[in-house]
Amino acid sequence: MALWPSVRFSLRILAKHWKLTSIAIFSLAVAMAAAAVGFSVFNTLLLRPPTVPSPEQLLTVYTTSPAEEFSGTNYDDYKYYRDNNHVFSDVLAFPYSIQVRSIAFNGRVKSGLMNGVSDNYFSVLGVQPILGRFLTRGDDDKPSALAVVSYSYWKWLGGDPSVVGKTVTIDRVQLTIIGVAPKSFVGTIFSDLPDVWYPLSIDATLNHQAQDWRVDRTVRNLSMVGRLKPTVKRPQALADLQVLSKRLASAYPETDKDRLAQVAETSMLPVDSVSAAKIIAAVLLAIVLLVLFAACSNVANLLLALANARRHEILVRAAMGATRLRLILDLLLDSTLLAVGGGFFGFLLAWLGLRQLLQFQPRFPGIGPIPLTIDFRPDIRVALATVALVFLAGLATGLMPGLYSSSPNLAGALTGEIAVGGTRKGRVRNALVVVQVALCTVVLVGVGLCFQSMRNLRQINLGFSARNVAILTLDLQANGYSEAQGRNMYAKMRDAASQIYGVESLTLASDVPLSGNGGSNEPVRVEGSPAVGKEETGVSFAGVDQNYFSTLGIPVLAGRAFRSSDTANAPVVIVINHVMAEKYWSGQNPIGKTVRLVNRNQLATVIGVAGDGKYIDIDEPARPFIYFDLEQRYVPVVYLMARTQGEPHQWLAPISEALQKLDPQLFLQTLTMDDWLDFTLYVPRITLVCTGAFGGLAFILAAVGLYGAVFYSVSERKKELGIRVALGAAPRDLWKMILRQTSVVTAAGVFLGTIGGIIATALVRSQLYGIRPVEWSVFLGVAVTMGTMAVLTAYSAARPWMRADPMEAVRHA
Repeated sequence: MALWPSVRFSLRILAKHWKLTSIAIFSLAVAMAAAAVGFSVFNTLLLRPPTVPSPEQLLTVYTTSPAEEFSGTNYDDYKYYRDNNHVFSDVLAFPYSIQVRSIAFNGRVKSGLMNGVSDNYFSVLGVQPILGRFLTRGDDDKPSALAVVSYSYWKWLGGDPSVVGKTVTIDRVQLTIIGVAPKSFVGTIFSDLPDVWYPLSIDATLNHQAQDWRVDRTVRNLSMVGRLKPTVKRPQALADLQVLSKRLASAYPETDKDRLAQVAETSMLPVDSVSAAKIIAAVLLAIVLLVLFAACSNVANLLLALANARRHEILVRAAMGATRLRLILDLLLDSTLLAVGGGFFGFLLAWLGLRQLLQFQPRFPGIGPIPLTIDFRPDIRVALATVALVFLAGLATGLMPGLYSSSPNLAGALTGEIAVGGTRKGRVRNALVVVQVALCTVVLVGVGLCFQSMRNLRQINLGFSARNVAILTLDLQANGYSEAQGRNMYAKMRDAASQIYGVESLTLASDVPLSGNGGSNEPVRVEGSPAVGKEETGVSFAGVDQNYFSTLGIPVLAGRAFRSSDTANAPVVIVINHVMAEKYWSGQNPIGKTVRLVNRNQLATVIGVAGDGKYIDIDEPARPFIYFDLEQRYVPVVYLMARTQGEPHQWLAPISEALQKLDPQLFLQTLTMDDWLDFTLYVPRITLVCTGAFGGLAFILAAVGLYGAVFYSVSERKKELGIRVALGAAPRDLWKMILRQTSVVTAAGVFLGTIGGIIATALVRSQLYGIRPVEWSVFLGVAVTMGTMAVLTAYSAARPWMRADPMEAVRHA
């Protein structure tokens, strides 16, 4: 037969068995949607370059050293690479970090994102403005108060076509808007679209720094991206840059010794995150493929049932001379049509869902919702991968039913033997169900591990009490305060906020716990310590006032906390945590010991030992930590933390009003400690949601597959069941028989899935927190869940046949 008549015949067969067809297409659509989403995430994170012209010509340049696998570069080295290489047409630089500042324009103020860039940033990327111009070479040579605004920020301003030449104010620093970026340009920082780009020449001014960091060779905060010349390849570029890095190492051994340039393909991810992204994407794709494999097993099982329902048709065609190959191809056509239907609806679901994701705006504590600039929608690569999966699914689901159904027993058909159902098909069907149950078990184990990891993170002893803490952030230097004025403002803020009803206590600090920003390190030399001798070591620190420990509930284990007598003119004192005390003075009393502060050449005396806690990340290992007194180490950017009597959100507005009465120009960012803790768990929570969604899909597919297998298995045995009932078997006897067979299949699948889960645990354990080699509670919970599902599914599938009239069952079998 020609192809089109065969397609029409298959469509008629599938339409006749519409229930089976609907279940098969649903199963494949769900799995294909998950696959398309997985491919889209993988494609966006690792394959899709920045949305600029000729992105394949871009290379990211970074440096390595024995102490650092990935490092940026300082400004002087950047200029040397830019001006002395022979492989790039030009090289740009930018700090791979987003700053949050108050941005004011014509009386409208918002918390905005900013990014400093080199003056050739836009020209190297090949982006053209929709209004005005971009930065040009020379803007970095002198302080240039210029700003380029994003398309979204320009729209927020009202889309004024005459915005070029007007002034935008950032923390009291006025910048002239010179251009507007196109809508398609989302910057070069993953997930964060800056509202304003400005030249590096005014970065120190915007951050109110007395000294320009660009003259400090120890500051390596710049990421570099170069555009290759037309005939240059990546190995040539690497060789050329490494020659330059060796020259720099020879010229500046203090800062560049053993530092070597490396290159990588440019993506929106920083180079030090690519390996982690590959692991995440690989795990996601593995889960997706497991779900797809389960769906294919499900559909193959259904097609076996369909082939059994068509046994008389297949027998007649075989008797009339149809070859086995002809029968196999026709059955493969059925499975391919199902796969095409599932692929179409699955791709459509994925596209609609990922398009909706563009409307999602994650809420950043203290800033508010930030538009998601990552476009996960499927592109041509994802579409082609989905098409390939469709044909693979068609082959995988149709080949086995085709092989088993294309060799009919004609003699058995004449004697009526075929009506009872083939033992061989029953074994194949059971094997497919075992595969589905095993895959579902593995995926559910993954969900359980993510849930247990999240639970472990939430049960971590943070070392402080996060309950009912309101937080306000303010930058006194941005408001023009000198150090003396800032110290005076400290006292006024404490007095104003403490008089608000319901504020139990409050404190000022240079940072909040779990800041996640890498922390501040103080080079110290521990005097008289047997652990380190005269060596310098970096220790994380924060500046706090005398109420910090009592407000956050941090116990002082020895000595005392800061007090009012610890003034700027008094001897320098510090409080250390217990880890630092044990590390440097194990078995000794650390009170009264001294620490040399290398940068300030000061001697600080230990006056207290505080309890350990989490300072930078929630899952960090124990680390030494130093607390300085804010009275002795002034910082202009502070966090005011207030312990309240109830829900802290209710106190944010009153405290803000009280502070702005002191200075109406203060720009405050508000949040609560609970908001901040939730944000620190954002990635684990998203991971749990994603794995939970895939786990739910796998569970549904396994339940549908088991239901179909039991239903069609029992329907094939209706003559046998009718005879058993006629001989006196009660419905419960039939149920016990069916349950026994179902339990064997389910137990086999759970056993194999448990082995796979143990292997999977070993592979992903390092990416989770507090997970043991075998989490028995997770495995037991999954086994009970699968067993319960098997019992309920088997009962609902077998019940109609157990109560059928035995005479009718025997007559129509």
